[in-house]
Amino acid sequence: MVDVVVETLETDALCGFSRCRAPLPPPGPRGGRPYAYCPDRTWPGGKTCKQLAAAQDALAEALGTSADTGVTAATSAFTTAAGRLTDPLTEVLAAATALRDTLGAELDAAAARVAEAEETVAHERGLRQTAEEAATAAAAEARRATDHAAEVVRTATAEVEQARVDRDRALASAEAAEVDRAAAERAQARAEGVAAAERERADTLVQEERATAEAATKALATASEKLAATRAERDAARTAHADLRRSVDEELARTMARVDELSAELTRARARGDDVHSELTRARTRLDEMSAELTQARARADSLTADLTTATATAHQAADLRARTTALRTVLLTPDLDPEQLRTRLLAELLADRSS
Repeated sequence: MVDVVVETLETDALCGFSRCRAPLPPPGPRGGRPYAYCPDRTWPGGKTCKQLAAAQDALAEALGTSADTGVTAATSAFTTAAGRLTDPLTEVLAAATALRDTLGAELDAAAARVAEAEETVAHERGLRQTAEEAATAAAAEARRATDHAAEVVRTATAEVEQARVDRDRALASAEAAEVDRAAAERAQARAEGVAAAERERADTLVQEERATAEAATKALATASEKLAATRAERDAARTAHADLRRSVDEELARTMARVDELSAELTRARARGDDVHSELTRARTRLDEMSAELTQARARADSLTADLTTATATAHQAADLRARTTALRTVLLTPDLDPEQLRTRLLAELLADRSS
């Protein structure tokens, strides 16, 4: 026996589709039949509330139970799963976006600090190289000045020694001249003419030797003064070299201290970069895990969608079965049909295509 489901109009002005139940609009200013279903609302697939209600009734008739139970369960499971995933995914995406922006800003700042530190280190290295070159040049100049002063001292010393030798030679000649003069005076009695000539010769020699001794003495004094001046220049050069060396050492020490500070800053920046990279790696791992969870949720949603599609197909089959059953019942209840006509109409109804 085929059960016939009679649709009744709702009297509370709500949509007759159990999944909608939205308030219905009034019939209109001219009156008319009240709406039983939403006149304008459509569902996914372009279906109206009336069509879905008919499919629901057909499914209930075919299965002998409420079709809303399976659809409701599938829809509720899908809605619950989607609701569980929506808020966590939104929070995760927001946290990932904030983390990406923060990490990007920190990486940019770290890269800028590293570039600045490397540029400063290169500049300090240039200054240190310039200072070392200046120190080398100053040391070379000081060595040249020292060598020149030593050469001047050696030359002056040789000149002084030569002047001393000349002086000693002049004194020896003067002493010899005195001896000769004394001998000449002793021989004066024997040869007056010879004595006078020898006396004049001796006086001339004494004067010449004295002049030579005085010249040697003046040369010795001049050489001594020149030696003193040269020694003063040498001492001044040594003092200037020591001051320059001390200044270069101090500047080099400051430069090396600055280089050490910049190296430490560069090391800290690199360590911070490593920490940021580790944090980014952890964040990417977390995002991958969440992506896997999202993929699983999508798979579950696809499964629920497939179940819903299967239920819809079953509803269509039930509606077709109900239509055929109704048509057959109508034929059976038609009066005044002979057996041949009844058989023909029943075959026609059974073979009719109601897939549209």
